Amino acid sequence: MKQNEVLIIGCSPRKGGNTDHAALEVVRTAGEMGFNPRLLYLRDYHILPCTGCHKCASDPDFKCVLRQKDQCEHLLKMIDQARTACFCSPIYFYHLPAHFKGLIDRSQSFYERWIKIGPKEQSGKALCLLVAGRKQGQSLFRGSLLTLKYFLDPFSLKIADLCLLGIDQKGDLEKDSKACSRISDFVRHELGISGLI
Repeated sequence: MKQNEVLIIGCSPRKGGNTDHAALEVVRTAGEMGFNPRLLYLRDYHILPCTGCHKCASDPDFKCVLRQKDQCEHLLKMIDQARTACFCSPIYFYHLPAHFKGLIDRSQSFYERWIKIGPKEQSGKALCLLVAGRKQGQSLFRGSLLTLKYFLDPFSLKIADLCLLGIDQKGDLEKDSKACSRISDFVRHELGISGLI
């Protein structure tokens, strides 16, 4: 990926929902800052669930046995090559949606590589933007943020998070100028200190 490229992944199964709008806010703000945003939606990719076979651990190249049956390896390689990534995801039942969790589970091969040969030389940043319909909940984002931290460690991406509460129905975020400003400010702050441009 190019030096100033930002990989943005919309992780909602619902097209045109609140996290899709959040992703577009990230695209707009990153573009205004002179970055090259690259947006994709996880729902457009075929991802098979990890079977827990652990064959990637014994493969000399840490390859997954399912790599030719879906598009998971392509996605994980893009994340691996990214210096800056952004994940926009809703929260369902206190956690990440199934398709996103499927991708995370399939990153086991990259975890095995990290355990055996260590982290990549270049470290980067992952902006994690989480949106929940509930208006309260002390532990609402805790499990997801912990999962994201350990998912992204093998890619040498350190997370910065923005968690938004009370955004539930389709169109809620688009109508909430304060929340949209928080997203823009978050992106400007995190990309501004990343040193990419």
